[in-house]
Amino acid sequence: MDRVTEINFKHDQLRALLTRRGADTLWIQKTHNISWITAGANPAIPLDNPTAPYSVIVTADKRTILADNIELPRIQAEDRFEDFGFDYAPMRWYDKQIPPMPNMITDLDGTVDGDLQKLRWKLTEGEQVRLRALGADAAAAIEGAVQTTRPGDSEWQIAARLDAACRESGGNAIVNLVATDERIERYRHPYVTNKRLERYVLIAVVMRRGGLMVSATRLAYHGQIPSKLLEKVRKVATIDAQVMVASQPGRTLGTVFADLQRAYAEVGEAEQWQNHHQGGLTAYRPREVIVTPGNSTVIEAGNVCAWNPSIVGCKSEDTILIGENGFEIVSAASPAFPHIDVRVGAQVVRRPGILEL
Repeated sequence: MDRVTEINFKHDQLRALLTRRGADTLWIQKTHNISWITAGANPAIPLDNPTAPYSVIVTADKRTILADNIELPRIQAEDRFEDFGFDYAPMRWYDKQIPPMPNMITDLDGTVDGDLQKLRWKLTEGEQVRLRALGADAAAAIEGAVQTTRPGDSEWQIAARLDAACRESGGNAIVNLVATDERIERYRHPYVTNKRLERYVLIAVVMRRGGLMVSATRLAYHGQIPSKLLEKVRKVATIDAQVMVASQPGRTLGTVFADLQRAYAEVGEAEQWQNHHQGGLTAYRPREVIVTPGNSTVIEAGNVCAWNPSIVGCKSEDTILIGENGFEIVSAASPAFPHIDVRVGAQVVRRPGILEL
């Protein structure tokens, strides 16, 4: 699927949405939705801004980029949206005259964004190709960052190397978490500090490129790895493998969550799921859905899951693309990284172990 075909397919989906809502115009202003409808643009300037510096107006027969005179010259020269069936509505940055938008709905309305979410979390063929490439680059970035850690490094320095690696392949580490030593046991979401690494390090990333997102976590230990830590890594890898296998088209997220709870209990950690969210669907947000017990969302082929089971002092996380007949780990660690092969029924799932340095 080339980019024009993908955008035309999405425009068809939006025509149907306009009809269902009895609307004539959809005004797309959120960054993640602009990345989606343009099939891979990077519209953000402040990386954390939920809205973009330009927007997209969609009607049944037209799609238009609404941009001011700051953004338009670059967009026309570099993004070249006109090659993909868009036209332009220019305006001045100091006098933003919005063109008429009869009977308009906007993704700033949470219910409209919810409708768009259901479209964007099922990836097209083109998006799946881009996701695989992003997953490989995210895996290489986090693996390089963990391999180059040295005792005495600050968490800031470790995070900076991960940031740089993501940038070097055209992405951003929009989530970049580093914990060392005792902070790994204390905090499930460890903000980066200037603490110095002694022996044990956990790094977690969500890398974004073209709007799509991939999550991964890696662990490393300087010196001989304690047997108790190795056992924790084995337990969390087992839980992770089981929830990956359980993520099948036609099943609800709530049913998969119940399987995950049983997996915790089977390794003797029945209560640990309560101490941190377990992940869920991803695509154009770090988590499109954070799964809770009883969630009725039905998994489809083309969905993407990033599960992140954890027990005290340990976590396992990668991003999987759901297919009709199974899943693939798009952020899989390299063959050189330590691994744990977990048998789940007739299937063997390879999960990252802990790197000894």
